[in-house]
Amino acid sequence: MIYAAVLAGGLGTRMSSVIPKQFLPLGEYPIFIHSLVRLLNEEEIEQVWLGVYADWVDLAVEQIQKYIGDNPRLRITTGGVSREDTLMNIISGIEASSEITDDDIIITHDSVRPFTTPRLIKDIIEKMKTCDACNTIIPVNDTVVQMIDGETIDNVPLRKTMFAGQSPQEFKINTLRRAFDSLSDEERLTLTETTKVCMLRNIPIHYVTGDFFNFKITTDYDYKVALSVLDFVNEKMTV
Repeated sequence: MIYAAVLAGGLGTRMSSVIPKQFLPLGEYPIFIHSLVRLLNEEEIEQVWLGVYADWVDLAVEQIQKYIGDNPRLRITTGGVSREDTLMNIISGIEASSEITDDDIIITHDSVRPFTTPRLIKDIIEKMKTCDACNTIIPVNDTVVQMIDGETIDNVPLRKTMFAGQSPQEFKINTLRRAFDSLSDEERLTLTETTKVCMLRNIPIHYVTGDFFNFKITTDYDYKVALSVLDFVNEKMTV
């Protein structure tokens, strides 16, 4: 089976909003509703889970009822202190309600990446037929520099080897669970996104090509860009 996890546990501290950024309006819908609906519209996905910081679950439920209504494929659980903790809470919920096999997979997606496309979701589902872990990446257009001490540039990597990671990402559920459970506390502190869990356990990470419009709304600037391009990149959403 194919499951999906929309990660909405963040508090949006890099934006000036008084509520987490995923609940801000983007056109007719809150940002996270765009992400949920994109995945709910993919018929191959059995369940779509939303992980939300505990203090904001009531607002998430209220907005889901307003914009989506009752959907038997949609589940909600509380988020953890980190992205990976939120994902593991979702996986625990799936494990409690279903018998997971080694073939079952989970698609993870940022709640604040509202412009993912049906093409991208289908591509990553297809890719997972031949691998255990898959990331979405795009080429880096600008030159990338590296600084260790924050004062001077130490390295200028070859640009053609540099890519930016996006979501969705996708994993065999049991493979990811075993890898995460085996990590030490020190290794878990190094995690900034989920594919690194696999990297730390030498699990090959394959890729699909993303989309430059599939950007993450992290700052006030990103939010303004999203509002300005909404009519251009957004397709009509139906549930």
